[in-house]
Amino acid sequence: MRPESVVASAPMTVVVIGASGFIGKHLVGVLAAQPDLNVRVLVHRSKACACAGVVYAEGDLLAVETLDAAFVEDCVVINLAYLARDNLQAVANLAKACARKRVRRLIHCSTAVVAGRSAETVVTEETPCHPVSEYEKTKLQMEQILLEMSAGQFELTILRPTAVFGPGGRNLLKLAQGLAGKNMWVNYIKSSLFGRRSMNLVAVENVVAALEYLIRAGDIDRQIFIISDDDSPLNNYRDIEGRLLAAFGRSCVMPRLPIPGFVLMWLLRLIGRSNSNPSVKYSNRKLAERGFCKPRELGGAVDDFAKWYHGMTLTGA
Repeated sequence: MRPESVVASAPMTVVVIGASGFIGKHLVGVLAAQPDLNVRVLVHRSKACACAGVVYAEGDLLAVETLDAAFVEDCVVINLAYLARDNLQAVANLAKACARKRVRRLIHCSTAVVAGRSAETVVTEETPCHPVSEYEKTKLQMEQILLEMSAGQFELTILRPTAVFGPGGRNLLKLAQGLAGKNMWVNYIKSSLFGRRSMNLVAVENVVAALEYLIRAGDIDRQIFIISDDDSPLNNYRDIEGRLLAAFGRSCVMPRLPIPGFVLMWLLRLIGRSNSNPSVKYSNRKLAERGFCKPRELGGAVDDFAKWYHGMTLTGA
């Protein structure tokens, strides 16, 4: 008997908005390598990143009529964009375009810090949000607009990453610059003061993997997910500092000053930081319970960042 013919399903179209950013550059390369995906990128004026097999469509989130060229019916849209101005209008325009073009799902990348100044030491998706800074307030308002405008129109899923880091990113860069510099006394005082303060880092590879997971996941409409590496015992200032110092061939030979934790909390509040709790952690248990597995371990990601930074300083880049 002749075997029955197998009809291959058509590739899914994924549209990425904000591909020129740190997360976006990593994400587009990963998605473009997936044979079951057709990747389209919304660009403003010119191609922000050149990647083989990717279709580029010019458009502007602040001009709603320009967005149609990027979308096709039943596609999945990933929004990573945060503009210098008018972000609330931008997401409202995005929601209108998604409804008009009948997209299947919008995955909106927000931030875990919309929780703001929380009384809870472990922040989850259910933690009430009390944003303090304008950035936090704007990010939460963007979520709320999308939740309101997507209802009954298209699926919406929100991903809230913590501090995303990796080669080429800005998070962890200031600490690396300080530790590689010559002012060891400043580093010593900071190390004594910060101690085991939570760093709330998350490797960019884990954020990209979470976004890729949400493209195909079922039953996630109107769901919010945190992605973090706070489940790693290394995710604190002292251990990250030690890892970077070792990579730079340095060490702290003096015992740190025993500064009580409440001093740091008081200083953080004094300088107006929203998150003044040095022990706060953001839980990604909700994603993990769905079976999502992070591909990157925090220690290895920090080591790779250190190697990148060391190489960049050697070449003078």
